[in-house]
Amino acid sequence: MRRAGPTPTTRTPSASLALSWGERFRKMDRDWSGVLRRQEEALLSDWRRAMSDMQSQHDRLVASGRWVTGPSDFLAIIDLARHENTHSRVLKWLLTPTARHGLGCSLAERLVEHCAGKLPSQPLSVREVTFSEWRHGREADLVVWGETFTLIIENKVDAGEQPDQADDLYANFKSETAPLFLFLTPDGREPHTANNPNAQRAFRCISWPSVRRMIEAALAESPSASSSATGVSVVENYLRTLKEQFG
Repeated sequence: MRRAGPTPTTRTPSASLALSWGERFRKMDRDWSGVLRRQEEALLSDWRRAMSDMQSQHDRLVASGRWVTGPSDFLAIIDLARHENTHSRVLKWLLTPTARHGLGCSLAERLVEHCAGKLPSQPLSVREVTFSEWRHGREADLVVWGETFTLIIENKVDAGEQPDQADDLYANFKSETAPLFLFLTPDGREPHTANNPNAQRAFRCISWPSVRRMIEAALAESPSASSSATGVSVVENYLRTLKEQFG
């Protein structure tokens, strides 16, 4: 009879071997984390170096006047680019034919043509331009007094209309020589306070962009504006304001 041999057994990893695998994985994790950390540090170092270079370039451009920001028109610099009375005063200057802009009566001619719907039958003669003309407790922003016409301009930038404003302006100036009423706004809207049918018919509307184009055309066509007038640069700077503020 053959003697039975030993029963086969299945070997399992020892506890010490299992722990060694765990240690290996932890070491791999630490090593990989170290690799990532070194990569991040290298990237951060490169980024800081690049930012430092860009800052240096920026500082050189600023110092040499080649990095510029902010407004370039005078009214915006002094925070008056949306100030209604300031625009009225500049418009008064532009409508005064003897002022140093060299435009003569050309802007007034264009505004009169816009209101009347036709060119003046004879060369325009402007006697006086008044700012803030008061009558019966109501103010007209600008009045252009001509030999054959009177142009009354109500200028709006951001302010709204006062009650009955357009009706009152019409009543106060309707008896002047050939009165023309102009309502000037950023978008050329109609006056809300022209309720009198006669006032509604009398007022013509115009936008600030349209006025800007009239000034540009007058400047381009004026022979004195390119030669003897010393205020041309003021006109050009004001045109920049109008372009920036109203389009």
